[in-house]
Amino acid sequence: MGGDLDAERMQIEALGEPGDRRFRLLSIVNGQTFAVWMEKQQLQALGLALEQMLERLPDAESPLSGASSIAEFDRETRKQFRVGRMELGYDDDEDRIVVVAHDLNGQEEADAAFACRMTRAQARELSIEAAAVVAAGRPRCTMCGEPMGPEPHVCPQQNGHYRHDLEPTDDVEEV
Repeated sequence: MGGDLDAERMQIEALGEPGDRRFRLLSIVNGQTFAVWMEKQQLQALGLALEQMLERLPDAESPLSGASSIAEFDRETRKQFRVGRMELGYDDDEDRIVVVAHDLNGQEEADAAFACRMTRAQARELSIEAAAVVAAGRPRCTMCGEPMGPEPHVCPQQNGHYRHDLEPTDDVEEV
């Protein structure tokens, strides 16, 4: 595969307010910034897949895996797309984790819109970032598990009758 696909730097971003956020993976490969837009579930799946892959790999850490570079992202890059399918692999010869992403609107299913290789340290960092970004969303209702927004939550577990924003009062008659 060669060193021409090695990620110089990678980062997960969430843009917008919880409940209306958009997610992207920023990566610098060969000095060019790529922005891979994805759904929250895709981001969560990527983070978990990286974590599971790292757990299955032998303990040996590549001596070349250091901290991410300080290269700056071009946040206005034209190399951006919305991901449809992602693949994760491992380059045994170079001890690198490989990420391949396909454009949701791509013409050729076989052609990848983005591919890069990352060190174990970068993969670990990315997995941790993904988990933190996903967890930073809207709080979930303890009864139904649905995300709660700024508006009053009508919980389906209470047949829509219990609103979490109302305090119980003493003047409610028991039946």
